[in-house]
Amino acid sequence: MDTLGQYRQIICRILTEHTKIPYSYGDIQHETIFDKEQDRYLVMILGREPVPELSVTATRRVHGCLIHIDIINDKIWIQRDGTEEGIARELVRAGVAKDRIVLGFRSEELRKDSEFA
Repeated sequence: MDTLGQYRQIICRILTEHTKIPYSYGDIQHETIFDKEQDRYLVMILGREPVPELSVTATRRVHGCLIHIDIINDKIWIQRDGTEEGIARELVRAGVAKDRIVLGFRSEELRKDSEFA
């Protein structure tokens, strides 16, 4: 399998695993979006969470992007990482070289001092 195909497979596997982690409160679901033509991969969260400061039964809508990864010029760009451990660490454990991972959510100045591309 080519490197790009391996990256796609690794990313999809890691993001799918994140959808299996339940939230500790609220009724929140995960949705994966895998666009292999544009090489854009997301985990979205959607649902309702309690708002106890308003009332016992009050809830608010939750909708947002938990993880956003793009493959750009044969590198994996982490655009958004809302995980505790960090997607970059998971990619490295899966066999992706650090110089192929870009922490896109950080400024260029901070990226220069990281161990990643």
